[in-house]
Amino acid sequence: MEQLPEGHPNWISFSAFVSPLLQACVEAGLDRYFRAGQSMSHVIFSTAAEEHRLEKYDPPPPRVTLRLDAANQQWLIAWSYKNLHFSKADRESPVNSETAFAVLKAYLTDLWRETRPDESLPASLAETS
Repeated sequence: MEQLPEGHPNWISFSAFVSPLLQACVEAGLDRYFRAGQSMSHVIFSTAAEEHRLEKYDPPPPRVTLRLDAANQQWLIAWSYKNLHFSKADRESPVNSETAFAVLKAYLTDLWRETRPDESLPASLAETS
């Protein structure tokens, strides 16, 4: 979170939206169960091992992506198996600062259930916000 770009006009709105959302994830304890990585304009959540670069896995694991659709000036949370810079999402939901955390938790719950079917759902995902 502290590595998000700040101060540059192009990044102010990105950081203003993403930083509180990531802080809410940490406060809920989700950082113990999910990896989050940042590309130039996306934040990608996964349950993949401690290695970066989800594209090196075959088949690619599912991921949840927080992204800004610049054309529509709308934040989206998306589910996919591929990088959304090059592919379309399998599903996505528009969010705002009030709905983002709840929608993200719902997507992360689905991600956990698909990638960790033999493990209990983390309590922080089972809690309603």
